[in-house]
Amino acid sequence: MNEQIILPEPDPIPLPAPYWLLKFLLVLTFILHIIAMNFALGGGFIAGITDLIGRKKSNQFYTNLSASLSKMLPIATAFTITLGIAPLLFVQVLYGQYFYTSSIIMAWPWLSVILLLIIGYYGYYIYQFNFEKLSGIRAWIVLGSAVLFAVIGLIYTNNLVLMLTPEKWAQKYFTNPHGTNLNFDDPTVIPRYLHFFVASISVAGLLVLIYGLGKINKDEKYGRWAIKYGGLWFVIGTIVQYAVGIWFLLSLKKEFLLLFMGENSLATIIFGVSVLLSLLSLILILLSFNALNPKPLAIGGIVSLFLTIAGMSIMRDILRNAYLQNYFKPEQFDVQIQISVLLVFAVVFVAGLITVGYMLSKVLKLKPTTA
Repeated sequence: MNEQIILPEPDPIPLPAPYWLLKFLLVLTFILHIIAMNFALGGGFIAGITDLIGRKKSNQFYTNLSASLSKMLPIATAFTITLGIAPLLFVQVLYGQYFYTSSIIMAWPWLSVILLLIIGYYGYYIYQFNFEKLSGIRAWIVLGSAVLFAVIGLIYTNNLVLMLTPEKWAQKYFTNPHGTNLNFDDPTVIPRYLHFFVASISVAGLLVLIYGLGKINKDEKYGRWAIKYGGLWFVIGTIVQYAVGIWFLLSLKKEFLLLFMGENSLATIIFGVSVLLSLLSLILILLSFNALNPKPLAIGGIVSLFLTIAGMSIMRDILRNAYLQNYFKPEQFDVQIQISVLLVFAVVFVAGLITVGYMLSKVLKLKPTTA
């Protein structure tokens, strides 16, 4: 029996820029968003667990680190939201008929993202501004917020995978037209989500390591401890990530899996280079633990990881193209280039990146608050 496929027509409004440019900007802005998101999500779990360890061990290093993270988490969340607007808009411009349809099919879970975000964001601020007052329960507040953000990630994964499978839309909608659908029947949803979630812990561990690098000159003992502690989160998370990544690859249909196993040269090269870069990052971070001068090794590991994230983001886009190859045709778009709009976007985008960089430099110099 053939699956019924109901596919809306694309938006008739012409693209304001060439298709290739919008695709490039989609991937670029997604990379920036995912890095900030990793800090906000993984950082919440690390802050809460670190806080609990500090109370159990009565170790001031753990308490000082969780206090410093409490100041970073609301900022990282703000960056995540702000940097997430652009890729979401580019998705709507290029893949609107897919994204809007899947969002309608699972309307209520999708709309709940706003409420979950508000509550989770508010929890991070409570954790920051009432760090000393809350004492014993503060760790559970920040962990609760992190769990809410993790649920948001799960909803996003459900929607973005459903968006790629138009052949499932009619069955889901006509079985349950009330907008309460999820997409857990897709075998890729759970491993894909865990691939994203575990990565957030690893990358947030690097945030702690970067924080330690900034402290090492003022307080060498504390700085080296933070480097090693954050590095351990990164190392353990990365090792788990390899297992989850293999699960995710094996959950894909054979035709998609083979793209990264030699069938598509570009996809295979990017996959291979990304894996090698992640291994290089792992080795460099491990070597930095006991190095006389950990900065060169740690910075090399950080750069390698960010390049890995870029490679994985490109692979994600290649996989999306493969999913939609029978439906999505870039040549269907009319293009009317709007130079003035592109120039304004470029100026604001660059100015925004400079501002974010400046703010990050200030955040990493924050003095730890004792509790």
